[in-house]
Amino acid sequence: MIIRRNFAVLMAGIFLSAPVAAAQTPHFYVKPYAGISYMNDVTAQTGAANIDIELEKGMTLGAAFGYRYNANIAAELAWEYRSNGSESQVGTEFYPDGNYASNLIYLNGVYFFNPIGKLTPYIGAGVGWIQEIDIDLERSGVETSFSNSGNLSYQGFVGIEYSWSAAWSFHTELRHAGAKSGDLQDEQTKAMFSDLNYKPFTWQLGAKYQF
Repeated sequence: MIIRRNFAVLMAGIFLSAPVAAAQTPHFYVKPYAGISYMNDVTAQTGAANIDIELEKGMTLGAAFGYRYNANIAAELAWEYRSNGSESQVGTEFYPDGNYASNLIYLNGVYFFNPIGKLTPYIGAGVGWIQEIDIDLERSGVETSFSNSGNLSYQGFVGIEYSWSAAWSFHTELRHAGAKSGDLQDEQTKAMFSDLNYKPFTWQLGAKYQF
């Protein structure tokens, strides 16, 4: 199904931690989140024509299911949808509207530093599978879509978690991801866009419920 439209810096010092991390019972958690997606403009090739794509700020939606092994280590399986609006020049053809979007699954590892009061800084990294990546080109109400699936992605992130109660916490996070789109194909004409860069930055907010 075609997806439709619509490490900058939070390392505000590497955090000084308390001398010893508090003991913590292993538990599962769920973590929905939403954020702002930033992407650099990209270029590519289709046949003999150059492709220049200007990308706007977009949005990210996601959710993770994880397991906290102890006070410091967790692993999680995360789903993420991202979409950034675009203006595209394909050879001599200009498309004033469109979007560059993806649907991904990540396996992340997370390391939590020792808490400072109710705040716990953390870092993490993950590898992902691109379920679908596509770019839509729109002009005069007509849309052309190029898509692909199955490639790998990676990401790194840094964040701060605020403990609200024994079960609930909230976080803010910066992350950077990278991938190659592979060859995106128009399902109708079979035309190809070759290996667009896909390197988004995200600032996100989310909640976590542990059980």
